[in-house]
Amino acid sequence: MDKLDGQSKKKLLSLPQVVGVGYGFKIVKGVKTDQEAIVVLVTIKLPPEQLADHELIPKNVNNLITDVKEVGELQAFKVETLEPLQSRTEKVRPAPPGVSIGHYLITAGTFGAVVYDNSTSQPMILSNNHVLANTTNGNDQRASINDRIYQPGPIDFVHVDLGYAARQYIIACLKRFVNLVDYPEINVVDCAIGEPLENSMIVPEILEIGLVQGVTTPALNMVVKKSGRTTGLTFGEIIALDALVDVNYGAGRILRFDHQIITTDMSAGGDSGSLLLDVNNLAVGLLFAGSDAITVHNPIQDVLDLLSVNFG
Repeated sequence: MDKLDGQSKKKLLSLPQVVGVGYGFKIVKGVKTDQEAIVVLVTIKLPPEQLADHELIPKNVNNLITDVKEVGELQAFKVETLEPLQSRTEKVRPAPPGVSIGHYLITAGTFGAVVYDNSTSQPMILSNNHVLANTTNGNDQRASINDRIYQPGPIDFVHVDLGYAARQYIIACLKRFVNLVDYPEINVVDCAIGEPLENSMIVPEILEIGLVQGVTTPALNMVVKKSGRTTGLTFGEIIALDALVDVNYGAGRILRFDHQIITTDMSAGGDSGSLLLDVNNLAVGLLFAGSDAITVHNPIQDVLDLLSVNFG
């Protein structure tokens, strides 16, 4: 597939309603074809007559046709009023990936996987920065190393006095995170790890999935799955790769991410941090954002490299 350079992606992303640009296959009347295309994600499809000529998405870019997909606004998945799966929002010891977890100042996200420190082999809890580190850019005092991490996440035990009684829910301390940089700087990952208070407090088998068998490269049309706090075990398909996307983190904060994986809709608020795997339990990505139409994931190898961890 012809490469779409960064400037071309940014130019498309500057057009009205465009929130993402990646590679995929052309879809015609709901049917996927084998024709390679530049997939342009828009919040809403506007009639051409409502746009000026310079605002129109071109029919072709770099010798590839464009395919416009209406997806709504992309958001970092935070817990909404959606009814979660009770089995995943309770306190579990040892805790498996797939259950509710969160930094003490957030609502809740998902414990994605057990990973191991490259230097010490210490088992760690993998999830998003916005789940384990409160969406920090590293300089905003939103989170600090050794901050407490609860399992389940705070919103899932709101009936409990947040004083002494809350201590029983602490499962880990924040160990490392990759800063989330503000626009116009570009992110590649939204990830962090926490170190369990005791190694016996976690197990590596992902709920309803099992053990991670390694890592694989994402590919278009790949069938994938995840195990998350809110929607449990769901399946999807990769529909775009190498995507440049703008994601709403709330309070007017839009962050830009490049080289992302786009799948069909397979998640909801609270599923952030879930590990994306193929049918052979090989890790593909780390779920962090999406809309009612699609889900967005970081490439897992970037996550592992930047956090200096592995699957053992």
